[in-house]
Amino acid sequence: MEFEKLKKEDIKAMYDLMEEAFPQEELRVYEKYKQLYENGSFEAFGKKDKRGKVIAVISIWHLDGVRYIEHLAVDASLRGQNIGQRLLKWILEKEKTPLVLEVELPENEMAKRRIGFYQRLGLHYNDYAYLQPPLREGHGMLPLRLMTYPEKIDEKTYFHYQKQLHQRVYFYDV
Repeated sequence: MEFEKLKKEDIKAMYDLMEEAFPQEELRVYEKYKQLYENGSFEAFGKKDKRGKVIAVISIWHLDGVRYIEHLAVDASLRGQNIGQRLLKWILEKEKTPLVLEVELPENEMAKRRIGFYQRLGLHYNDYAYLQPPLREGHGMLPLRLMTYPEKIDEKTYFHYQKQLHQRVYFYDV
């Protein structure tokens, strides 16, 4: 399966896929997402079907010394076919810089499955308490954890990543 860098004309299709896959509190409003993508704040890679519909997407921010994976989504009708796994493996091979992503706390079966998915691909769950700033008005801080690749991080690195995420991804003053 081949993946490609998604283009400006794919923004709405990427967003629609993520909107289906993520709860509202984990997504920016569409106009903000579109503005950030068009400004080059992050890039997205994925797969389109024969009709040009985006069926898988991964978005990556380039931060200082680390790449942040903001979203990984696969069309609901295609889940279980290892598309997400192949896309993430492709990114892990492509990127030579350490990676970080946020995951829910392992408080329910679905969250535990997501964490296990990332662990099977070599990512490490870090126990440091982490709060994701709100992406939309009316939402509060969201308790999450950071997973990292290729190794677990120490507390100093955790604070470095947290500061970058809060300031450059969420525009939140720490």
